[in-house]
Amino acid sequence: MVFTFATHQRNIRMLSYRSLIAGLVLLTLILGACKQEGTVVSEEVKVEGGDTTAQSLSLDFTEIELKDATYLVFRQELSLQDVPGFLAIEADSLNNKANRGGVKAAGPMTSLFYVWEPETGTADAAVALPVEKGTKLSPYVSITLPDGPALALTMDGPYDRLSAFHYALSAELQTRGYKPVAPSIEEYIVGPLETRDAQEFKTRIIYPYTK
Repeated sequence: MVFTFATHQRNIRMLSYRSLIAGLVLLTLILGACKQEGTVVSEEVKVEGGDTTAQSLSLDFTEIELKDATYLVFRQELSLQDVPGFLAIEADSLNNKANRGGVKAAGPMTSLFYVWEPETGTADAAVALPVEKGTKLSPYVSITLPDGPALALTMDGPYDRLSAFHYALSAELQTRGYKPVAPSIEEYIVGPLETRDAQEFKTRIIYPYTK
């Protein structure tokens, strides 16, 4: 049985405080890694419970040139705490409706992030399925993102480190003097639609930018 986003929803929404702390701990490692592309950082970090763990993280920032791409999307403004559940449910729904409607995907399931405001606790996010131009599927809206330069990171494994990788990309753009262009993109190259083993997940995080 294929493990769906909906099946994975409960696990995502019930991320423990320990998982969140672990993600924040990685920020320390990432900030050091941002200083030099491809740098491996290894140090002792303190996690909940007083344990210490030696971790190493290699960040390989990749400059890419995005081609214009068409997506079927469902977009919504919502609270940050509701984002994981929203993405889980709506990605599963979009995938199922596309399959029933005979819509052929032109790439992996994707999330788009237009606004992410920790200060106000709000976000503007969308689930998106890349398709050929002219593809229609009710009730989804068809949009085309323009071509242009972008900076990308690929993350292997569970999603509890996603925030840290986003932070790393944002910091690296600032270091290079680039201005981010919304939306930022998460491509689930291997995700809950393909496997139930979170260790096998592969996610590409992409930040379009202008100089």
